[in-house]
Amino acid sequence: MAVHQVKRRKHLFTSKKKSFRALLSDCLGAVSFVFSLITLYKTFMNEGQATLNYGAAFMACVIIALAGFVMAVLSRKEPDCYYSFSYIGMILNGSVLVLSAVVIYLGAV
Repeated sequence: MAVHQVKRRKHLFTSKKKSFRALLSDCLGAVSFVFSLITLYKTFMNEGQATLNYGAAFMACVIIALAGFVMAVLSRKEPDCYYSFSYIGMILNGSVLVLSAVVIYLGAV
């Protein structure tokens, strides 16, 4: 007759929380990423002729991404928080900023 020992599960309770700035940065990054892709797609379908509306929408996406990137960096500096949302916000907003730099460079060439 074998006796099975029951393993005790170890739970780690922590006081870390999710940063509001990081979550807001993720939301801003997602919105700016989606709308910048939609704007680029609409411009492509218009045979490369960007209207003033498309340019204004893309510039608004860049401004939103810049604000989201700053919020992600500030949320990374908060103590006792989960930083994964901060990193996701930095990646999303940074990709929009890099995409805008590429579009501006290609438009200037």
